[in-house]
Amino acid sequence: MSEQEKNINREPFPFEEGLPAGQAGAGMGLLIEKLSTMFSLEKDSLPAQSELPVIREYMIKKVAELMSKDYERFINSLYRIDVNENKVSEILHLKDRTIIPEKLADLIIERQLLRLKTQMLYRDKKI
Repeated sequence: MSEQEKNINREPFPFEEGLPAGQAGAGMGLLIEKLSTMFSLEKDSLPAQSELPVIREYMIKKVAELMSKDYERFINSLYRIDVNENKVSEILHLKDRTIIPEKLADLIIERQLLRLKTQMLYRDKKI
């Protein structure tokens, strides 16, 4: 594994640390909504379960599908949701092409969770 892959390769992020205490359940529903909006996905096609591993697996498959069907649109979506451009570039240049959808899905979910956390903190007037 290259040094670049080691820097990007990390454990999946723990969801509960991403949102204020007691709001993880609500956050998962909001995460599903945000993902459906950002990628113009039909809500019926999204996982019914509000568990991060299920959502993550779904997103990995969807990222691979979107990359193969309309790569330019997918890349534009990444910029629209404001994922870190440097991380996207690093991921897209990995030698092991099979892990690219997984890494991009993690990056997307991580960004959406950060947005949700910020929104919830503002809503609860904790910021």
